Amino acid sequence: MDGGNRVSPDFMELRIRAEFLELCGDSETAEKLRIRSLEIAREVDFTCYSYQLLWRNLVDPAIDLLERAAARFPDSWNVWDTLGEAYAQRGDVRRAIDSYSHAVQLVDDEAHRPRIEQLHRDLISLGAMAS
Repeated sequence: MDGGNRVSPDFMELRIRAEFLELCGDSETAEKLRIRSLEIAREVDFTCYSYQLLWRNLVDPAIDLLERAAARFPDSWNVWDTLGEAYAQRGDVRRAIDSYSHAVQLVDDEAHRPRIEQLHRDLISLGAMAS
């Protein structure tokens, strides 16, 4: 078979392989794959994988990925929305409010705007009650 047609691994493949290697005790190679995955990650890769982490209650790794995504894609309302959700799941109301503030300013999808604005208001109210 011709090796010239080999497709480079994508973000998810690298992440899955890294998790497997970590479970097998090869942390060094796992870290190299995680770093490589970040180099090729698209916005959708960051958000989708972060949701997988959040569903597994791996909140801090999800936040780490989403903070990287926000730095790389600062104009993405979806990244800021997801980061706000992650901070809220961790109980960090102040950072969740900040993230949703960005999302509210950036959202151009009218189907999502009301939900994001409502979450933002709810978090502001929650933050006021906690003060």
